[in-house]
Amino acid sequence: MGLLASFGALAVLACSTSDQNSTPTADGDAEAPAHEAGREAADAGEGTRDGDADADAALPPPTYDFTIACTTTPCVKQVAGRGGSHACAVLDDGSVRCWGSNDSGQLGTGLSDAEPMPAFAAAPRAVTGITDAASVAVAGNGLSGTTCVVSTTGVVSCFGSDASGQLGQGSSPSAKAHPVPAVVGGLKAKSVALANTFAFAVGTDDHLWSWGANDTFQLASTRNDAVANTVPALADRISNPARAFAGTTKNGFVLSTEGGVLSWGSSVDSQLARASSLVNDPVPSAVALSDIAGIASGASHVCALSRGGGVYCWGANDHGQLGISTLGAQRLPAAVLLPDGVQAVAVFAGGNDTCIIAANGDLHCWGANQSGQLGTLEGDDKPRPQRIAGLDEQAVSAAIMDGSICALLRSGRVACWGDNLVGQLGRGARDETIHVEPAAVAFE
Repeated sequence: MGLLASFGALAVLACSTSDQNSTPTADGDAEAPAHEAGREAADAGEGTRDGDADADAALPPPTYDFTIACTTTPCVKQVAGRGGSHACAVLDDGSVRCWGSNDSGQLGTGLSDAEPMPAFAAAPRAVTGITDAASVAVAGNGLSGTTCVVSTTGVVSCFGSDASGQLGQGSSPSAKAHPVPAVVGGLKAKSVALANTFAFAVGTDDHLWSWGANDTFQLASTRNDAVANTVPALADRISNPARAFAGTTKNGFVLSTEGGVLSWGSSVDSQLARASSLVNDPVPSAVALSDIAGIASGASHVCALSRGGGVYCWGANDHGQLGISTLGAQRLPAAVLLPDGVQAVAVFAGGNDTCIIAANGDLHCWGANQSGQLGTLEGDDKPRPQRIAGLDEQAVSAAIMDGSICALLRSGRVACWGDNLVGQLGRGARDETIHVEPAAVAFE
């Protein structure tokens, strides 16, 4: 069926070889602290445009070069972070390095008598046994999290939380830590996508597979029960070719090769972006969007990138994560109020935040700001896009944790800012200070 998928911040960017017109997609998943939903929307400062379909059509489709120059050593090919408090990177030598919280063993550092499993790592640590990574997928919630790595030969290895069977090991879901990468049996994959409690993969056979939680039918399976799958099974409700996948805590979304979006799962917080009489809708059905180039999701919100450079979001909006002029959940896609002249070429989401890369390489973010992750110390949520100052290179990708954001830059460096309580900025030391200035991750 010809599926080619990227889910979350999983677009692998080959050093100096990527397609100039490729568009990575991203999503995020994890709950951030609750915040008062009734306050007035913050002022964006600069003028904005509505970014509606007419405005998109009036502008030529933006193009962008996502090539990583690899002018630094080591060179990072991909960065991944999706809610929670940890992030991971694929390096050009095939290794994977992770940092931040390790409550669930999601850093993959393994176990030994000489060195017990650390609670966190403030500098990137190598995932044990991984030497030929092609991509990494990350999802988290609070201090827990899960990580999966796809090798260059299609072997999938996962570690971290298995509370919903998302490690794909066939054993009963367990809350204990799993710090040693374990191969997902019976599956060879081109790519893997993680939501907080479930996973999708595109097999080397081009079929779509899923496993983990299924309490809202988020696995897109024709099974009629809501029981978790602890091993990969065909997501047989999706039969058409797909370009990308995204998932909130309780929903799944697919971007078709024709630019359409399908949704399924829970109708809570208006996440389906369509009418449904069911609390949990198991059938992937069309959202009223077309000509879409990318899709991303946070804990309970979703955003889609149009080919014309506009962005449309729906779902929960208590932190302004939809990028519109009002707070409150949106059942249907609403146009993000991008600054004048800004066209998006990539969209990313995580927790209660959303970011875009603009056609000039700037990173703009909006939503929750409890830890200064939007680049300001005020702490107030920002429902209008904020340009992230302090990035001295163009961004090519981004990873959004609950209170921290990391950007993969043109040179192959990674810079992070925001909360560093468990070392999620990768600077070599943890602290309780809010860091609004991006600084490089300290790879050895």
